[in-house]
Amino acid sequence: MAKIVAVTACPTGIAHTIMAAEGLEQAAKTLGHDIQVETQGSVGTRNTLSDDAIAAAAVVIIAADTRVDTARFADKPIYETATEPAIRDGVTVIKAALARAPAPTPAPAPAAGLKDRRHHLLPDRHCPYLHGR
Repeated sequence: MAKIVAVTACPTGIAHTIMAAEGLEQAAKTLGHDIQVETQGSVGTRNTLSDDAIAAAAVVIIAADTRVDTARFADKPIYETATEPAIRDGVTVIKAALARAPAPTPAPAPAAGLKDRRHHLLPDRHCPYLHGR
């Protein structure tokens, strides 16, 4: 499951903004991803994305028919599209956006267990410096 944040916007900020948000939310649910969508328009900004949500996101989707300030997403891959694709085919938009996200870094292989290395960590019983010989 990927975490995604999105911003939808249109010049009037009513119909297409809301429909694009719904399209992305439904597509994310279908694909098993977590998404938070901020809407921007003439009625103001709603569901403002938190810094924590942005930091946790694998990718940012901008589905807008107007300019959206992307400065707060500087360190994130951004996928930009119009509202119509988000409304009509949110699944394709999300898949395309995630294709831009870097692959998750695999966890490092576990080091040899302490039990396997213990003989290297304990003092040598025959060392004259440790046993006063």
